[in-house]
This record gives sequence, C-alpha cells and structure tokens, in this order.
Amino acid sequence: MGKYTKRIQKRVLISFCIYSFLFVGLFARIGSLTSSEVLSTAAGNQSSYTLTVSQSRGLIYDCNGERLVAEQEETVYLILPSADNVTQVLKTVPISRRESVLAQFQAGKPFLLYDPLTPPEGEGVYPFSVPVRYQEDQLAQHIIGYLDGEGNGVSGVEAAFNNFLSSLACETTATVMVNGLGRVMSGVEPKIRAETPSETGIMLSIDKNIQSVIESIGKEMLNKGAIVVMDPYTGALKGVASFPDYQLSTLSDDLLDEENTPMINRAFYPYAVGSTFKIVTTAAGLNAGHKMEETMVCKGYLDVSGQIFRCHLRSGHGEVDLLDALKESCNPYFITLGLSVGGDALLTMAKSFGFGEETIFTEGITSAAGTLPSESEMINPAAVANLSFGQGKLTATPVQIAVMLSAVVNGGYRVTPRLIEGEYDGENENRYRDINSEKILSSDIAAAIQTYLIHCVMVAEDSKAVPTHTTAGGKTATAQTGQYNENGEEYEHGWFAGFFPAASPEYVVVVLSENSGYGNETAAPVFAAIADALTESLNFAGTDS
Repeated sequence: MGKYTKRIQKRVLISFCIYSFLFVGLFARIGSLTSSEVLSTAAGNQSSYTLTVSQSRGLIYDCNGERLVAEQEETVYLILPSADNVTQVLKTVPISRRESVLAQFQAGKPFLLYDPLTPPEGEGVYPFSVPVRYQEDQLAQHIIGYLDGEGNGVSGVEAAFNNFLSSLACETTATVMVNGLGRVMSGVEPKIRAETPSETGIMLSIDKNIQSVIESIGKEMLNKGAIVVMDPYTGALKGVASFPDYQLSTLSDDLLDEENTPMINRAFYPYAVGSTFKIVTTAAGLNAGHKMEETMVCKGYLDVSGQIFRCHLRSGHGEVDLLDALKESCNPYFITLGLSVGGDALLTMAKSFGFGEETIFTEGITSAAGTLPSESEMINPAAVANLSFGQGKLTATPVQIAVMLSAVVNGGYRVTPRLIEGEYDGENENRYRDINSEKILSSDIAAAIQTYLIHCVMVAEDSKAVPTHTTAGGKTATAQTGQYNENGEEYEHGWFAGFFPAASPEYVVVVLSENSGYGNETAAPVFAAIADALTESLNFAGTDS
C-alpha cells in the first residue's frame, strides 16, 4: 500500500504543477487582453450607444429675413426597447409599419420613431422637437434645391453654398447605456447632448409672399412653364417659379420623368420668345430715328428676297403705325422696321439688352445664355426678318425677358438679375456687392415704349392681361418652336411680359406657358391674376391717379 500511496501522491503533485502553470498562463493572457487598447475601445463601444436625433445646417432666408427652410418642427421619439413598452408603442404605429418596428424591439437597440398615429408614452419613451428642413409643398423648390442622404446639397442654393451651410451644422444626440450584446440596460437614463441651432444662413432676393402667390396661381393655371417677378430698378428676383414642380416625396419618380421634366428650372431655361422681342426691335427703330407716326400697309404677308413671311392675321391689318403695330403684334411692320434699321444695329441692340449672355447668380446657379444669330448670318435679309419679330435662331430665358422689360420701365437701364443678397444671422445682414446698372436707352425712348406697352394692355379690346385692381402694360407672344406633335401641329409657346401699376411700376412679371398656344389665351390671364393678387396682398396703390 505504501508504494501505491507514494505513486498517487507523485501523480497528484505533477497534475497540480501542470494546472498551476496553465492557470498562471491563463491569468497572464487575461491580464494582457484587459490591458489591450483595442479591447478597451471595443468594451467602451459596447457600453454605450449614441444616436443622432436631429442634425441641422445653415438656414436659407427670403429678402425680409423670413425662413424658407426649417420653418416647422416635428416630434421624434427616442425608444429604449423593453418588454414593458413594446405593446404600448406598437399601438401608436400604423399597421403597415408594425412589423419593422417590432423587429427593432427584438434587436434591443435604441431607435427613433417618426410619425406615430398618436404620441407614445411611458417608460423608455423620450420625445424631441426637431426642425423639418423642407415642407411637402416647399416654396421655391427649384431655387433652394435639396440634400442627399448624407446631408449635402445636390442642387440649387443647397449645393452652391454647401460648404458654408454645412459649416453651421449642429446636432442633438442621445447616448444610451447598453450591455455587451448591445441591448439597452434598464434603469439608466439616456444622456442628451443638444447644440443650439445656428440662425446664420444665406439671404435670397426672393420675397416669400410673392413666391407663394405665383406658385399658387401657376399651379392652378399653367401645365408647363415659368413665372418670374423682378424688381425693375434693382434686378432683384422677387419670385421664381417653374412648373411642374417636383416633390421630395416623389423625387425618384420625378428624376425619371422625361415627359414632364419637373427637375428643370424653366425660368432659367431658353425658349423661342416670339413677339416679346418686338420691344427690342422698337427700341432699335426709335434709336435710329424712326417715328411712331410712320405707317405701312400690312397685307397679311411680306416678301423678303423671295421668302414669304406671314402675319398672324392672314387678311392683314391694313395701314398701321408703330403704336398699333405693337398692339396688334403685326409681323410685317416689325420686319420692315428691322430691315430699315439693319441687321448689325438690331443685333447690337439685342446684345445690349442682355440677350445671348448667361447670368451667373453664384457659382453653381446660372441662367442660360440663350442664342442669337451670328453677325455673318445677319447679312441675310431673311435672318434679319426672323429676328425682327422674335423668331429664327433667337432663344432666351424668362429672366432675360424680365431684364429686357425692366430697361423700358426704369428709364433705360439694363439691370443685372440678382438672386443672392448675402449672409444673414437673424439680425444682421452681410450684403454682397451690388452690380451697377448700364444705361442702354435714352429716358425718352424708354418712356415712349412704356407708353406703347400700356396701350397694348389697357386699350386693346381683346387683351386678357387687364387686371381688375390695378393698371398694367406689357406684350404678348406666341412663339413658334419648329417642333410638332403626332398630328402634325406645331408646338407654340405662349408668353406675356408685363408690368404694373402702369405709370409707376412696382414689378415686372414674365409668364411662359410652354407648348400651349396663343399667349393672350394662356399667359396673359396668368399675369392679370398675379397683378391683382400682389396688388391686394402687398397693399400698394393699385390704380394710378
């Protein structure tokens, strides 16, 4: 027995030594791991979970310091999942979303709940008021643009000033304690970190009230087109609207809509302009010494070097002077006037009004240059004839037409269109430098054309641009496009470019009704509705004494 006892004791001793060695190694390894920086970081990450409840950036204001974005707030709920609140929270969620919300409960991690049917309450539910960047029917959507999923600007002001607006970002976060499996630890309140939102942002020339009026009227009366409202003395764009508009809720569909192309800002896009250009031809004629009293006989057509140009009134207007030619929009009269002035002088006058030049509002926001015939092309009398009544190779944007009309209204100065006023912090403005206007017409010529245009609206028997609550002047156009539908009918753009009140104009308004036909039928009534609505809403003197 003694021999066996000694043998067993020896084995026990050996086993003890082996296990002691293994335990020493294990504890050494554990000590190494617990002091590891990688494991410490991982352990720290496992002990807390941080959600971004809301994130904002610099604001966008109208010219009066009114917000155009982040005007409203919504309530977002931080949910700390538990067996005690799952039933109560699910009751507040639409049936279509309950499965996805239940999955978040099963994951056990904190999550944010948006748009419940009723406000959830109880333990583990924390409400937050957060700013909403855009509204469903966002004003000036084409101008403001939108953000991508990372919060960066994709288009418009959001993209053009992305770095500046992003530099003003602030956020609200909630940090929640979780266990090693990432599940919420009960009984521990979340730590909230809320930064004060910045009031600083970009101020636009847009007037929120005017923008609201033109968008409302445009959506009702235009299928496709654009409306521009300009201060004729400064060039400030007070309203810019394009139709159809796009919605962020249907953005993926709108991006692919090739038929309606809602993503295009038609106010900055070039179109055939038609008879609105007769204002330029009139200016060139008066500048060359043409008298209003000079007449010609309109037979309904005019032969120019063997090419026949027809008047819209095929039977002809008979004998007309400049005043009646504008009122009746007589093509042969203006072709004759343009030919007498000469191609070079007509082209020079067009360029002085800003045709053929793009407008860069800021880097990333540009209104197109449009097109003009070349100097060499203007040697051809037919090219001069086409330009004289706004056809041929001429295209222009609604903004350029507003600049043209502003020069008539303001005494002969070509203004530079302005969209960006500067920076604003809710109290103080840091305005960008204004660009001086250029004198392109004598005051007498500008005043004469203004009078003629008042005659076109207030005297013409069939004008549908006459407002009810104010007086106005302006010019219609029906522009041929050279494009045809499946029935062989040519698409025509309807235009109206006008101002109001007549003798002391406050605003220039340009309406484009794309592919819709006669301007007096499609665009002029839109102008009249806008003039009346703005006269009432802005409370300035509507009728001239």
